[in-house]
Amino acid sequence: MLSGFAGLMACAALAALAAWLIVAGLIKAPLPHPLVILLATAVLGSLSLAEIPMMVLAIRHLAAERPNDQALVLGLTALFVFFAAVYGAPVILLTGSLIWGLALCALGLVRLAASLLLVREPHSSDRI
Repeated sequence: MLSGFAGLMACAALAALAAWLIVAGLIKAPLPHPLVILLATAVLGSLSLAEIPMMVLAIRHLAAERPNDQALVLGLTALFVFFAAVYGAPVILLTGSLIWGLALCALGLVRLAASLLLVREPHSSDRI
């Protein structure tokens, strides 16, 4: 699905922007403490991982219920993959931790793989 790759590219763009803002010194991380980094990464990482099976099931259900409205399914898939950056960028911007923030953004790859493996594209016989 190209929509998943588009979501991954948007995820990478947001992660790169957040990292650039920190590295260039345009934004100073307000919470650079190790405990805050650990807690933020654990909480946001857990949310990101817990969201994957729910969203895959929702996208599968939507694809089955609306075989003629694949634009909605593809858009939701792109948003689903992109959303990993919504969890990773705050870690980068608030804590200044590029490693953990980018690791959370890299969960976009897991989301892409889940969407490619578990969300089936409708067959031509499914369309009316």
